[in-house]
Amino acid sequence: MTSKKSFWASCKENHKRRIWVWIVAVLAQLMAYVGGLTVYLSRIGRRNSQGSYKTYEMYKEAMYQAAQDALGFQDKLMVILLLLAVTIGMQGFSYLYDRKKVDLYHSVPVDRNRRFAVVYVNGFMIYLTSALVSLLIGTVAAAIQGAVNGSVLAMIGFGFIWQMLFFLVMYHTAILAVMLTGNQFIGLGVAGMLVLYELFLYYLINTMMGVFFRTVSGFYVGRGPKLSVLEDYIDNARYIKYTAYRGNLKEVARLVLPYYGKWFILAVVILAAAWICYRRRPSEAAGKAMAFPMIGQILKVVTAIPIGLGIGMWVHNAAYGNTLLTVASMVGCGVIVSAAVEVIFDFDIKSLFRHPATSGAVVAGIVVVFLIFKLDLFGYDAYLPQADKLDSIALNVDYYGQFWDNEFNYVQANKYAEEHMFITDMEPVLALADKSRGEMPEDMKDPRVFNILYRLKSGRKVDRRFWVDIANPANAEKLDRIVGSQEFKNGTYQILTDQDSYDQVVSLSYSNGAAKVVLPTADVQKLREAYIEDMEQFDFSLAGTQYACGQIVFQFPNWMEERMDVYESFEHTIAYLKSQDAYYPLQLNPEDIESITITNYHNDLKEQMNGGEVWAAGYYSIRETAAADYSHEELSVSQTFYEQEEFAGIVPVIYPSYMGYSTWHDANEIDQNYDIYITFRKDTTYPYDRGSYGVYYKFYTGHVPEFVEEATAFKAQGE
Repeated sequence: MTSKKSFWASCKENHKRRIWVWIVAVLAQLMAYVGGLTVYLSRIGRRNSQGSYKTYEMYKEAMYQAAQDALGFQDKLMVILLLLAVTIGMQGFSYLYDRKKVDLYHSVPVDRNRRFAVVYVNGFMIYLTSALVSLLIGTVAAAIQGAVNGSVLAMIGFGFIWQMLFFLVMYHTAILAVMLTGNQFIGLGVAGMLVLYELFLYYLINTMMGVFFRTVSGFYVGRGPKLSVLEDYIDNARYIKYTAYRGNLKEVARLVLPYYGKWFILAVVILAAAWICYRRRPSEAAGKAMAFPMIGQILKVVTAIPIGLGIGMWVHNAAYGNTLLTVASMVGCGVIVSAAVEVIFDFDIKSLFRHPATSGAVVAGIVVVFLIFKLDLFGYDAYLPQADKLDSIALNVDYYGQFWDNEFNYVQANKYAEEHMFITDMEPVLALADKSRGEMPEDMKDPRVFNILYRLKSGRKVDRRFWVDIANPANAEKLDRIVGSQEFKNGTYQILTDQDSYDQVVSLSYSNGAAKVVLPTADVQKLREAYIEDMEQFDFSLAGTQYACGQIVFQFPNWMEERMDVYESFEHTIAYLKSQDAYYPLQLNPEDIESITITNYHNDLKEQMNGGEVWAAGYYSIRETAAADYSHEELSVSQTFYEQEEFAGIVPVIYPSYMGYSTWHDANEIDQNYDIYITFRKDTTYPYDRGSYGVYYKFYTGHVPEFVEEATAFKAQGE
């Protein structure tokens, strides 16, 4: 016989037993939304009273952003939602943990499906009602203070759906944990495992790949968790919020809709799994650790293996790669975790070695996974695609210049190269990648990291990295073919393909490291065309044999900036600069200089103090040396030079510090042991930056004047 009491009457009765949950949910949501809004708007009001906003429009924009932060995509709300989901889900079905309550409820003539639906709907209504009431109060309060417009309302709507779907996934996960377990302690543990498992697995695999695979790269193809809603929230909520600041609702919709769909599907699947477990859950499961013993053993295996591997990798790092100790710690930890799980499941110390088959599976799983990574059994590092199976390649070589989209929003270098670089001359890239497999970076004179995206004709994308010694003459011909290709340049230098952005240049200047000359923005396209014409000759040999004689600096809206090197062989660019009286030689005129202060850091002595070979030793040690009695600061010696004769010996062998690093130059060609600070005469007409008074330079390696070495030599006490 089934009770004829209405569904909503049953819901009302159930609500009476959950008053404390209602109170917690309402207070938590009010604190998050209304409390956060009050703090944000109060802060904006105080800053406005202090005159921080120059215009009323700036003040209003700040108010809108504050309301949007508090009521829209509030990234800090995640923890509250997670705690509410676990609390509401586990409290609603907590009767399943009490054998007497289970017997009582099952003796009542109420269909089990209906009982599940009543508890589930009530739990969701607790969250939904408290969220809507809090949002309504917050929106009204914000509107009264003039902090609401159409964009803010739209973001409140987007944020509400985002947070509701996140809550649903976590709520359903908590319910599933209850259905799988028989007591609250184990239920909390299983809920935590279900929420964090993929996240932990992802970081573990990434760590092992980074340790054991030389060619691992995440530059182009991310290796993030696929199903973790927690990771989705952490990675995207803040970025979506900042995107909303720009008022681009279409872009916000484009970002959130895939997650809406993914989270909804996950919520449905997890709820279906929870309902199936509820239907098959035996009444006698109440009070036991696991409702389904077989699932308990599966959880034991899938929990103990990653924990054992994780502890082992920690030991591997602490023991500087000791393989024997690493494996012993992994296996030992796996056995301990397996035994601990058995004791927890049975609440009996005698169950330490119960179910030896699954404990053996844990040990075997740990050893197999370790060997897969240690010996590269799947050939990750050995992978090299065949040229006839490749469609194109994208390549980044230690270059992280600024890139932007049509609205001058920052674009990462990997994204820009992926969208604009399609190298079809595969042979030199594959040859260098193949050669690198037999070389170690520490054995190279000047290695550079090549991040490669292989686009296969099948549609698959493979991300790898390798090192190339740019100081090795044997690599020059292949590097010329790569760097000199138009495809590589198009994906590395935005100036070559983006004409429209240069019509919106805010300011334009040229500098040789010391002189700075402002150029007319009206002629920016003329300068761009000259630079593009010169870039046709650009390749590895040019960039590796010539140091830039200056830089053109383009300033765009939204603080975007592009610095383009100018070489002495760039005839068209230099001709334009000369037509604007903007070109100054790289070498300074001694007559313009007031003084030169040179600091010798004596890095050779500091290396002696630190034990030198850190790569091989893995730690620092103090050597027997006279320098060991001095601090690093005491080893540095500075000397200021004032004579024209001294200036004449210095300026031909120095190079501007901020231009000193080049992707294609041997890093050892610039001496990092010295800092050179040049102060210009105040009465000179040389157009140096008057706001800085001086500029920093470096010596070319091997060209330090003898009188500078003598004047900055380290002398021990008593000498």
